[in-house]
Amino acid sequence: MSSIAAKTIFFSNVMVTRKRNLLWGRRWRSLDIKIASGMLFLHVLALFAPSTFSWDVFWKAVLVYFFSGILGISICYHRLLAHHSLSLPKWLEYTCAYLGVQTIQGVRTSCFHHITFLVNSACHIWGRQAWNTDDLSRNNWWVAMITFGEGWHNNHHAFEYSARHGLEWWQIDMSWYMICFLKSVGLATNVKLPTQAHMLKKSFAYDSKFK
Repeated sequence: MSSIAAKTIFFSNVMVTRKRNLLWGRRWRSLDIKIASGMLFLHVLALFAPSTFSWDVFWKAVLVYFFSGILGISICYHRLLAHHSLSLPKWLEYTCAYLGVQTIQGVRTSCFHHITFLVNSACHIWGRQAWNTDDLSRNNWWVAMITFGEGWHNNHHAFEYSARHGLEWWQIDMSWYMICFLKSVGLATNVKLPTQAHMLKKSFAYDSKFK
């Protein structure tokens, strides 16, 4: 697609220069069909949620969302297992991993999926780039609010090993607060944070000076 035909995504400076038809313009494998069918089935079930609504079930879903999201997905799956940003005792690591497994259970699953997907979609389109990462990653405050701090995505791309994603005092990072608590009681160890030298090297000021 020529640069003349390129379009800017609304409320963003990201340019779409090439469109892909990911639905029909691809070769569907059996695994793709199984995953797509499962996702479709979950969303169809979600349509029946209003007819079975009760406040008791709602608050239980919120509670499970909090623990499975902050301990299971954000801290265990992402910061511990994927990036080794900290260490936990094996019994706690396995417990958190089990909580992460629970994100595939209950009518709330479809909501959790979309909230998770926002990190790798919205956080590459809308928001602010605080660090020079040579990619489209952005810090998005509203995604951070619903993903326990995962929305500070540009920070994460700049310092993937960091257990803390909200690097500024005002960048709310619920997962980091939980890690601090676990550290204070001696459960979280080897907690990694970016050094001042690494932060300087990733700054735009450093890049313009030594370019």
